[in-house]
Order: sequence, then structure tokens, then C-alpha cells
Amino acid sequence: MQIFHVRAAQAFAARLDALFAPSHLYYLQQPSDDVRDETFRRYGQTFIANGARKLLATITLPDAGLVPYLTVRGNLLINGESLPFDILPENLRRDSDFLDQQASALTDQQSLYIQLFRGLLAGRQYLLMRDLPASMDPQERRLFLACAEAALAHSTARLLMLTTDTALIAANPQTSFQTTPDLFNDASMPNARLS
Repeated sequence: MQIFHVRAAQAFAARLDALFAPSHLYYLQQPSDDVRDETFRRYGQTFIANGARKLLATITLPDAGLVPYLTVRGNLLINGESLPFDILPENLRRDSDFLDQQASALTDQQSLYIQLFRGLLAGRQYLLMRDLPASMDPQERRLFLACAEAALAHSTARLLMLTTDTALIAANPQTSFQTTPDLFNDASMPNARLS
């Protein structure tokens, strides 16, 4: 029976690979916050149902995955180190005070960065993120997105951002989807991306 699960997981991974090329940030347009949250839940369940849980990392606020009594460094490395620690920006890598503090001291914005790099360091191929928080100003959003794109370029991972922000979709037509791809249905995949 195990061989069928392995084949199902491989077929699912092949469908994902055909839809999302490695090393990119993809924007999946969502009509509302409620739909975005439901899509986030459904995508997570789809990975699990297809035996691909180890391919997925999630980026959420609040982050239920951060262990508050561990240091930031401990949280970054909790799932292993498949990629070198050098994937972190130099200013983060060299900030021993920040890395050695308890994770409970992190702000929401810092938590997003830690979740991003935790998933990359663990070798996850798909990072699933809800929209950027409304509390981030435009400059903070640009910095996070630029940092994510730079890190993704040094990995084979993809960041799938579920967003209600139509400006992000319009500004990134090559990596945006107006219709959320149905991960179960092969027929939905080729036509979902914007031209």
C-alpha cells in the first residue's frame, strides 16, 4: 500500500512543478480575506492528503510554529539545515544578539522573516503565505518581498503568496495568478496564470 502513497506524492509533486517553477515568488489573487484564509487551509490540507507535507512550510501570523522558549537561531534550525546558513542576509547572520534572543521577543514582522528562512533552511520546496500584514508599511513590504526574492533565487523553493492586493498582481504579471489553481485538477493548471 505504501507504494501507492509514494506514487501519489510523486504525481502531486510533478503537477506542482509544472505549475510553479523553482526559485520564484508567486502571487495568487484572492477576492477577500475569507477566501484567502479558506484557500490557505485548503492548500495545506491538499499537501497533507497527497503525502507532500514535507514539501510545505507555512508563513502565518501569529506563527503557531515558533517555539517561544528557543532562541531565534534555534527556531531557524529546528527543522534542520538543508541549505547553508549563508542563505540568510549577512546583517541577520552576523547579528548574534538577535539570533541568541528568545523567539518570544520577536515582532510580527521579524517573525515573517524567521518563518521564511526556517522553511528555506529546512529544504521545503513550497512556502505558503497569507497576505502581507496590513501593519507593514509600503517600504517594509518592499523590503520583505525583495529579501524573499533574493533568498528564493539561491534555492529551488517557491513562495506562494495568497493576496488580496491587486497592485501586487498587476506589478508581477509573469508570476501572478488571477484564479487560484486547483491543486487536485490538472486541467485547471495551464490556464490559471496571467499572460
